[in-house]
Amino acid sequence: MSAKPTSITYQDPEKWEQNREKVYEILEQDTGRREYPETRSLPPILIGVELTEDTIGKLRALDGVVVRIQDD
Repeated sequence: MSAKPTSITYQDPEKWEQNREKVYEILEQDTGRREYPETRSLPPILIGVELTEDTIGKLRALDGVVVRIQDD
C-alpha cells in the first residue's frame, strides 16, 4: 500500500486531550515514528505525515480526529 501525505488535527482542544496518546500510539505502530512536526496551536496540527489508507482509517475512527489527505 502506498503512503499518502496527510495532516492530522482535532475538532477541538478537548478531543485533542482525549485522543492524542492514542493517535501517537497508532502512528508509532504503523509508521515506526511517534513524533512529527506539529503546530503550537491548540489543538495542534501534525504535518508531513505519510500514512497508508489503513492507518488513515484507524485515525478517522477516533472521535474528534480529523485526517486530511494533501493533494499534489
